Amino acid sequence: MSRRAVLIFAEKVHVDLARRSFPKAARRLLNLPAFASEILPEIEVHLFTSAGNASVTGPRIHRQSGHGFAERFENAIETIAQLGYDEVVAVGRDCPGLGALDIERAFAELTSKKLVLGPDHRGGCYLIAFRIADRELLRDVRWKRNTDCDQLVQRAGAGHVSLLPVKHDLDSWTDLRLFARTNESLARLAAFVLSLVSPARTRLIEFVSIASQRMRVRQQMPPPAFAA
Repeated sequence: MSRRAVLIFAEKVHVDLARRSFPKAARRLLNLPAFASEILPEIEVHLFTSAGNASVTGPRIHRQSGHGFAERFENAIETIAQLGYDEVVAVGRDCPGLGALDIERAFAELTSKKLVLGPDHRGGCYLIAFRIADRELLRDVRWKRNTDCDQLVQRAGAGHVSLLPVKHDLDSWTDLRLFARTNESLARLAAFVLSLVSPARTRLIEFVSIASQRMRVRQQMPPPAFAA
């Protein structure tokens, strides 16, 4: 029988809140997914987090290692591989709508596909399921460009990929506004968080957030090719 693991890749919650400029009231929206106590007992959950100077303990809690998201994520996958797991579902903490049924469905569909992807509303992925034997598909992906999902589909081939329903993840105040308009169970909390901030301040935070995201993408883009 295949050994299955859920890989949660997440910063500490206060770091994630600060990076998004979210108030403490938004903590529940970025808490570690609640599915850990609901999934099948044979599926083991491993958390990879950046602990800073704090101690990290526990057999299923690991310190992220490497420079940049891609290297840290690939190192986390290699750790899971060395622990002897065969199938992995990788998620973050920023998709409030993610639940145990999504995890179990991903593992079920992985029996006939190379990848199972949960697309977010911006083109990234809130969930990636893969076999350890196929982990090379995740190497050298240009992450955090809102093209993750398309890149992975192209790599594996559309016929070898299963797509789960699109869900919202929360990386900015704009995402929070969109999520507050959905029928998700935590949408009321998102609306409450928005109500804590004045409209003018919210617009300013959104402007700064979008500008910083665009700057990060431009800095990560390769230099343009010039015609000879």
